Amino acid sequence: MHFLAERPANLGAEPASEAGQGAREAEALIKEARRRRRQRWIRGTGAVLLVAAGTTTWVLLEHPAGGSRAANNAASRPASSGACASALAYGSLPTWARSGFSPPSVAMPYVLGARGDIVAVLWAQHDPLVTPTPPGRANKILWVSKLPQSAGSALEITAQRLVGGTAAGPVQRRTVAGGPGPSLIDMPTAGCWQFTLRWSGHTDTIDLPYAAGSVSARPGN
Repeated sequence: MHFLAERPANLGAEPASEAGQGAREAEALIKEARRRRRQRWIRGTGAVLLVAAGTTTWVLLEHPAGGSRAANNAASRPASSGACASALAYGSLPTWARSGFSPPSVAMPYVLGARGDIVAVLWAQHDPLVTPTPPGRANKILWVSKLPQSAGSALEITAQRLVGGTAAGPVQRRTVAGGPGPSLIDMPTAGCWQFTLRWSGHTDTIDLPYAAGSVSARPGN
């Protein structure tokens, strides 16, 4: 009788414990899904790069022979509105942005946000973003957040072209469904574009240089 009297007191705690476990499992599933999505995208891009590497140079991601060690030491350098092109670093990604890369320390072109809370991983060492995009090429950006993400929260982008360090011209808006991750982001004109990024209650800014492309260009020409 003694145990029968005490047992109901524990019944209320069991559902709460199960709910907490369910929440933790759901969060783990979301993180795993994002990791797998990123890995699939990275592997797909790598295949394109290997095929194209023999015919064109603007997708070559290997470190140039005899390249300066200073290029690799550009890691963790925040972007600034006055130095758009020079904000592009080439080296190992921040440790929190390496998931899905093999080896994790592989050198990649990237730009770090002004707050250091997000990174844009690019796919070419020279002129990684162009407008208009030539046939067979795309402006691929892998966004990686340092901060926690909420399930179902998109990455909202507002962009303006910088002229002399000042934002000018029409505002461009883009959305990356599912939050920071793989994306294709085109801009209407060449120049330095300042992106204001909002996701999961976080905000950061990043400056990305778009070089002038040519719609008549063909890989291998």
